[in-house]
Order: sequence, then C-alpha cells, then structure tokens
Amino acid sequence: MDRYRLLRWALAAGALGFAALCSIYFVVNITPGLIPDTLIQKVREPDLLRYPKAKRCADCHKDIFEAWKESRHSVAWVSEGYVKASENHSKEKCLNCHIPTTVFPGEKPQPRLKHRDDGIYCVPCHLKEDAMHGPYDILSPPHPTKQNDAYRTAKFCSSCHEKTYKQWQATGSGKTCQSCHMQRKLARLTQSFPKSLLHAKREVADHSFPKREITEVDIAVTGTFGKRVFELELTNLNVPHWVPTADNGDPRMYLYTTFFDEAGKAIDEYKEILAPQQETALPYKKSVKYRYLAGSNVQRAELLIQYTPAWSKEKTDVKRVHFSR
Repeated sequence: MDRYRLLRWALAAGALGFAALCSIYFVVNITPGLIPDTLIQKVREPDLLRYPKAKRCADCHKDIFEAWKESRHSVAWVSEGYVKASENHSKEKCLNCHIPTTVFPGEKPQPRLKHRDDGIYCVPCHLKEDAMHGPYDILSPPHPTKQNDAYRTAKFCSSCHEKTYKQWQATGSGKTCQSCHMQRKLARLTQSFPKSLLHAKREVADHSFPKREITEVDIAVTGTFGKRVFELELTNLNVPHWVPTADNGDPRMYLYTTFFDEAGKAIDEYKEILAPQQETALPYKKSVKYRYLAGSNVQRAELLIQYTPAWSKEKTDVKRVHFSR
C-alpha cells in the first residue's frame, strides 16, 4: 500500500511540475507582462548593457555566436586583407564600418575604441538605449529587450553597404539583403539550459552572413559571329545588385574569350574584368556587350567566367560556354 501511495505522490508531483513548466512557458512566450518587474530585476545581468565582448553573448546565444565566428564580419578588423588594404588599420575612412560603435539604419556609424578584434559583432547592431534590440518582442530575463522591425529591412544594411544598397534600390526587387544573406530557419534563440526550454522556437536568421555563390544560371550569355566580328552579350538575371558588388573591396569576375581555328588551335584570347571599383560590374537585368575581331580563320570561340571575392585571389569557375561559327 505504501508503495502505491508513494507512486501516486510521485505522479502527482510530476504532473504539478509539468503544469508549472507549461504555465511558465506560456507566461514567458505569450504574456510576459504578468511577471512582476521586481522579480525580473533580480535576475538581470547588468554587465550585458556595458558593451560586452562577443564571447559574453555566447553564454546564452551559442548557435548565433558560432555562426557569426564563421562570418566575414567576425574578422572585419583582423583579416589579412583588411590589415593590408587599410595600411595596418591607419585609414580612418575604414574605421566606421569595420569597428562600429552603434549601427542605426541608414546612418554611418562611429568607430569604437574597445573590443576591436571582435570586428562587426552582436553589440554594435543590437545594443541601443539600454536594451538589446531585435526582430521579436520577447522576454529575456538577463537583459531588457525591445522589438524593432528594422532588422529585417535592407535599410539596416545600408549603413555600411551603401553602394550595394543603392544598386538594390534601383532594381525595385522585392528581395531584401536578408532574403539571401541571412536566411531564417526554425530554432531557439538561446541554448543556455534550462532557459532554452522556456523559449519557443522562432525563425532565427543565419548570422554567418553567407555570400551567395554566383552560379551559371545567374548569368545569361549569348555569342554571335558576324562576318569579321564576334559579339558577346552577358546579362545578370537573378542577383538584384551589381555582380560583383562591394563598397570598398575589390571582388572581380574575369571573362576569358578564346578563339580557335578549324584544327582546334587557339589563335587569340581576350580578357575582361568586371569589378565594382572599375564600374564594369554587371547591373541587374541589363546587358553588357563586347565586340572582338574574328577573321575567317576563326571557327569557334570559348568563354570562361571566373570569380574572386574581395578577400581572396583564388579564382573559381562560374560558367564555360562554347560557340561555333
């Protein structure tokens, strides 16, 4: 009898515990206003509002932190390419966006003095007005939060990616920067146990900020032989800004056009560079044409398109096309 009584007590305690957990889950995610402010203040972690390092944010937001570590933002101050291009951090015009203090949509940020090795990280984008801002209205006991729709708009990115933003504006595309470079998936915002159990899953953006690979389907190519000329035409079909694009970096696409005679021997080659800093990049939905001399001995042509990002000299093949006379 005592054994059954003990079992009933255990089941009842378990049921009560589960009910309590469900109640807390409901309050945290649906009606956080029911929690007394005095109780919330007791669990606040004040150092989170004193401009902490990125690693501090990882205590709760581990997955976002690990994704950010893989991003170019995380090495904005320390990457070999930036150190060289900025002449060992001496170019003042670079500081605003490589070590920003606070980022407001559409405004050029001011450079900061602390935690520079973290580059562009959580705090410059999310800490404002003594609260952590983000796209959700959510209860976070360690720090105050404030919902802000700007985080899902292209204008937020325009503070530093100004030229690319203007290129995007000119296209009239309905896609935002985040559509391609911060795609969302269902996940929890925090991985800190047991707090993670109390938060509902939400659409969480990819904070590795992946660059979208330029693929062969993005660029349409036509080639036409005339009597003594060959005309090449390229069109950026899918990417709603210049290809490639950058405000100050130097990503490039290379076009190598080779002509062959009837025996298959290469008899001529032309090289073109598509680069934003040379204003030769491909605009969205607009064609760029090149004309080359191609005498009667030319029987076929081959186009090879290669790409290099701003931070690497390694070329990757994008597309190869053959044309016959």
